[in-house]
Amino acid sequence: MTSIAGKKQNNKRLIFGQDVEVLLAAVANIISWFVTKFFPSLLPYLLPSSPEETLDASPDADRTRCVSIGRPGGLEQLRIVTLRKGIATIGYNVRHVGPPPYAPPNCDIPADCILLKNKAFSVNYADCCIRWGLYDSAKEFVGWPIVPGFDVAGVVESIGSTSVGNDSKIQQFNVGDRVFGCTLFGAYSNKVIVPKIQLRKIPENLSFDEAAAFPAVSLTALYALHLAGYFPNSQCGGGRDKFQNKAILIHSAAGGVGSLLVQISKILGLGPIVGVVGSSSKVDEAKM
Repeated sequence: MTSIAGKKQNNKRLIFGQDVEVLLAAVANIISWFVTKFFPSLLPYLLPSSPEETLDASPDADRTRCVSIGRPGGLEQLRIVTLRKGIATIGYNVRHVGPPPYAPPNCDIPADCILLKNKAFSVNYADCCIRWGLYDSAKEFVGWPIVPGFDVAGVVESIGSTSVGNDSKIQQFNVGDRVFGCTLFGAYSNKVIVPKIQLRKIPENLSFDEAAAFPAVSLTALYALHLAGYFPNSQCGGGRDKFQNKAILIHSAAGGVGSLLVQISKILGLGPIVGVVGSSSKVDEAKM
């Protein structure tokens, strides 16, 4: 039965069956496009700044440069900004430092975190959803402005001032180590405060670009296999296999998550592996 205006369904307010948040995001995107197309001189009024920014864009290795999004819209909403000295970007699970997306100036690095001099980040479809205003957790935990991005790869610039203890799950790092991993937003930046548990050392045979290309998609692929009951299994030392049938069907097998699903499924000994792609030009990519 179609929902009527004003009713709530699944904790979301609907208007004539449509999510109000989606409608508002659509309106904001249309306004941003309209102003960019027909009144470009007014665009700066749609690109709000924040007090953490500085107009001094002169080269300075100690200043953070990042991509900030101030409101929903198209590519015109992506702003490369320079932050005041001593400010780095943070993810939403580093709230003990300060409210995201920016840490307080010259704050102490928490014991469970490092300050990363970021060399590379990846662009995921989720980042586009953030820019459109359609990514729920981005709106709930960060809001506007937001620095998008999940995947990072760079060099440890500084480390939390005190010891975290002997937790074997947390890899210990030294200043200068090459590391990669994930941050919960804030990756489109050259300086990011990241929890140590979300980072690993980069293998010697990988570049920064290569290392930043796969954390989010590979973790998504692993989680999908876990939900399907295929990970962990006996092939990777995870105990008894849950299913005798090891056949697997992968949609969008040439995409970021899909291609990792193909590769990880091979490692786990699954098969036959059937991949679905959108055009014949993607077949070779899916078979790699």
